[in-house]
Amino acid sequence: MSERVRVSVDLLRRASEILLDHLESVEGDVVLLERDLFWAIAPEQIHDAYTEPSTFTIGQLSACVENLEQIVEDPARSTSFALAWLADLLRSAGYVVTR
Repeated sequence: MSERVRVSVDLLRRASEILLDHLESVEGDVVLLERDLFWAIAPEQIHDAYTEPSTFTIGQLSACVENLEQIVEDPARSTSFALAWLADLLRSAGYVVTR
C-alpha cells in the first residue's frame, strides 16, 4: 500500500466550509480555546508512525492567530506552511468544541 494520500483541494475547501459553518452555529462568531500552549512534534517526525518522536517543541495558539491575522491583512504573505498554523487552531477548536 502506498503511503501517499491524494486529497483534492476542492474536498478540503468544501469540508472546511461545512465544518466552520457547524462550528459557528454551535459557538457563534468566536471560539474560546482553553489553553494557549501546546506540544508540537517536529514536522519530519510527525508522520513516522513507526518511530517514537524524539523532538518536541512548544507551540502557541496566540502566535498562530497573529500569523494568520497578518496573512488576512496582506494575502501576499501567504505560504503553504501557514496551513500548519491554521491546522493547530482547528485541532484545538475540535478538541474543545465537542458538539
